[in-house]
Amino acid sequence: MNLSTPEFRSSEDPSSPEYIPSSVYIDYGLSASYIIHQMLAMSALHLSTTFTDRQKVTYYHSYATGLQNRALSLFNQANPVLEVTASNCVRLFLFSSTVGVHLLCDTLYYQRESLDSFIDKFTHDIHVYRGVLTVVNQCSPAFLEQKIAPEITLSQIFLKRPEATGSECNDLMKLINASNIPEASRKVYETTSIELQSMFDAAQGKSRVAVLFTWLIRLSPDYVALLRRGEPEALVILTFYAVLLHRGRHMWLIGDGGRFLIEAIRDRLGESWWGWLRFPLEALQEPDIPSS
Repeated sequence: MNLSTPEFRSSEDPSSPEYIPSSVYIDYGLSASYIIHQMLAMSALHLSTTFTDRQKVTYYHSYATGLQNRALSLFNQANPVLEVTASNCVRLFLFSSTVGVHLLCDTLYYQRESLDSFIDKFTHDIHVYRGVLTVVNQCSPAFLEQKIAPEITLSQIFLKRPEATGSECNDLMKLINASNIPEASRKVYETTSIELQSMFDAAQGKSRVAVLFTWLIRLSPDYVALLRRGEPEALVILTFYAVLLHRGRHMWLIGDGGRFLIEAIRDRLGESWWGWLRFPLEALQEPDIPSS
């Protein structure tokens, strides 16, 4: 079964505090068929990334989309009125987070016709990512401490916002503060950069799916609007996020998506912005590191 292969599970890190074994999804999926269908959709999406034959790629990609649509249909049938309760909180979290990761992976692999098409799909899907935050926020504090698996609670999965202490985004924030941009935009960029720095701190030099996903969940509507307009500073911030993606290139979920994004934005902005892009461009030269 593809779901149990080392290649499919390359994004799993049993040592990370938010690690959820595949068996957990299967256990909850026995009483929620939409979870099983979504896991099968992820499996088909993975298979679509393993072939070079365009016909097979298209077949499995289309199959993955069909399975996800079926999963969403089953979910809507099971939850005609969406209400987060103690009895369904974990199932809703597992499903919504997996749908979100699926959408991110699909965008990284299959929205490369142009940077504009990528940004359009990327920003359109962010409201789906925020659905995960909605589920978590509606769970009672007591229920957040309920064990999903023997060693994990829901509160452990959703990364808490640490204080930003690292230096990866220092130069970025200095350039933002020194730039001639509207004050409202500057505040949005500062807040977004601080959030991103906290993700670098949480990643600790590695790339974790929870880290990649958490930043997307927390993106402000104001930043998303600036990104959709193609504002250069918003694009630069996205290249810093792409560094985290690039450091997860060993995971099939990400592949070379980080490199694509950094290089596409570099080409869009041109040489006059390369000073802003120094850190992301240097990250492309980092040697491969073991996935463990």
